[in-house]
Amino acid sequence: MITDLTNGKPLTVIWRFSLPLLLSTALQQVYNIADSVIVGRFTGADGLAAIGAAYPITLFYIAFATGAAMGCSVIISQLFGARRMGELKSAVFTALISLLVLGIVFDAVGIALSGPLMRLLNAPEGLFPSAKSYLAIYSAGVVFMFLYNASTAVFTGLGDSKRPLYFLILSSALNIVLDLIAVGPLGMGVSGAAWATTVSQAVAACLSAGLVTGKIKELPASEGFRYFDRRLLGNMAQIALPSIFQQSCVALSHTILQGLVNTFDTAVIAGYEAASKLHNFAYMCFNTLGTALSSFVAQCYGAGKRQRILRGFWVSTGLCFAFTLAVIGIFQAFPSQLAGLFVDADAEAAVIDVSVHYLRIISPVYSIICFIITTGGLLRGVGKSMTFFVETVIEFIVRVSMCFVLTRALSSYTGLMWAWYFGSPCGFVMCLLLYFREKRQLLSDHANGGQTV
Repeated sequence: MITDLTNGKPLTVIWRFSLPLLLSTALQQVYNIADSVIVGRFTGADGLAAIGAAYPITLFYIAFATGAAMGCSVIISQLFGARRMGELKSAVFTALISLLVLGIVFDAVGIALSGPLMRLLNAPEGLFPSAKSYLAIYSAGVVFMFLYNASTAVFTGLGDSKRPLYFLILSSALNIVLDLIAVGPLGMGVSGAAWATTVSQAVAACLSAGLVTGKIKELPASEGFRYFDRRLLGNMAQIALPSIFQQSCVALSHTILQGLVNTFDTAVIAGYEAASKLHNFAYMCFNTLGTALSSFVAQCYGAGKRQRILRGFWVSTGLCFAFTLAVIGIFQAFPSQLAGLFVDADAEAAVIDVSVHYLRIISPVYSIICFIITTGGLLRGVGKSMTFFVETVIEFIVRVSMCFVLTRALSSYTGLMWAWYFGSPCGFVMCLLLYFREKRQLLSDHANGGQTV
């Protein structure tokens, strides 16, 4: 269902729009977590560590897919808010075609470079064959990830956050069933988990792309449209590229740090992998509220409703903060139980210990990360992705640098975790300054003729 986000109470509109997106993101993360949980349970720490060794590269795929989708979604939202339906239809087909081609390129490159990439990340010799196999098979399905994210971007841009959820419920259930069969009775180990993910993503992508193309063709438009528009592609790229770079900074930090983690023993690698999956599950859910805010802001920006944008920002920030407090409480109270999902707690006590340290040290920082996320959503929605990218780069440099400094100073892997207390506060201060600057601009636009709520 297409939804107009420019009318109604911001709290009600944003919450109803965000909830299906939040559930969709949670289910999408189930793909990776299911792989780790099932492989860890059937093969032990070695299988879990092999997936962990390849995990940073899969984050790059996700970064490019979600970053590109954000750029597409913002332009589609702005065109929908302005009721320029012919251009809207052109933008939708341009987005689908562009991300499909980009996904095919990533498929080929990922398969060809799976071995060299694992060497680059210092994958231990005992884990190398499994890690390489997992990455190569996972790479084969990247085109479906890109196609699904393109379809989701269209639905999100049009204010429809429910349909992507329905597809993900189906594909997540399929992924878990295939994981259990491939890793269990078939004994395919790490490779079986990768194949299960690839097949599940293919189902979600084909169903969502088929539906979105049919719905878009039915939209009434007084003017004609093109299946591929270079000008609109350029507009989407202006927002998508900074978003891709911003998401890639997160992936790059994981990649660099995974290389550092891989210098420790298998228990640390496996424990770090389990906790990283839980952390990224939480972070991506937080980030969904920023994505939802981007669509809300973009539609209101296209409709000229500047004050409504500011109200929506604080509604989203409040929702995100409440959510982070709940997650902090869970990670502080039940870290060993959560880590125990991945491995046998009695047989792999050292793995559990690493995960517990990770979750308890890092989770309090979520309380300020929520403001960073919603500030990013605000800036993307008004078309200023590059500004947020600069903030992300600075935060990334501070945190990664401190990882190496603290790991050496403490002579412990916990230095990787304490480094968050340097990077995130730095990002928070920068985002606070960016928010006040953007607030002044929006109020100035409103005074010069913008509409009120």
